[in-house]
Amino acid sequence: MKIDEKTIKETLLKGERVTLECKKAKAEVPKSIWQTYSAFANTIGGLILLGVDEDLLEKDVSKRFQMIGVDEPHKIVTDFWNTLNSDKVNENILVDSDVEVVNVDGAQIVCIHVPQADWRAKPIYLNGNVYKGTYRRNNEGDYHCTEAQVKAMIRDSNADGNDSILMEYYGMDDIDPDSLRQYRTEFRQENSTHVWNQVDDKTFLRNLGGYTEDRQTGREGLTLAGLMMFGK
Repeated sequence: MKIDEKTIKETLLKGERVTLECKKAKAEVPKSIWQTYSAFANTIGGLILLGVDEDLLEKDVSKRFQMIGVDEPHKIVTDFWNTLNSDKVNENILVDSDVEVVNVDGAQIVCIHVPQADWRAKPIYLNGNVYKGTYRRNNEGDYHCTEAQVKAMIRDSNADGNDSILMEYYGMDDIDPDSLRQYRTEFRQENSTHVWNQVDDKTFLRNLGGYTEDRQTGREGLTLAGLMMFGK
């Protein structure tokens, strides 16, 4: 997407809340930008403008936005990319051309175009926590997805089925011990001579398909099935 002064002004005149987010951001990247990044990526995409002040109480769209600019646009852009490529988000779906600094009426505006994420990449979430860090967009702004919405995105992201996919950052500490203990007791009663009764909890889960390891990366943890069956 080509972001220029004309595009910005046309977008502001439309005043579309679902696909537009304006933030003052004079000297640094605002923390709330990551919620918007997740929300746009998980919905239909959108444009984030840093250096634009918005008066939500102003009914006249032509008067609602004020170009205040940012103080050090290139520093803000660098900080944004550094954080985007860290473990703050689970995936960076942007390319270089999605982030630009545009002069609008003498003010330096940092423009970030966030596309809708490919269905295979969803959900886009924050801080390594898919259930607490996944957002979507509506007319009121960014909001936390419910657990059901997150599970639906995970399910839809894998056309071949996803019960066995690795849920990154979820391990044995996320298992509810009482649920697993009860299941193992019932399993033992139904299968008293089974060899699985002699193994530890992690091995039992692995045999059951609730725990796995990615051989390519070496990461290991609960599968979706394991998390849904025994997760806290």
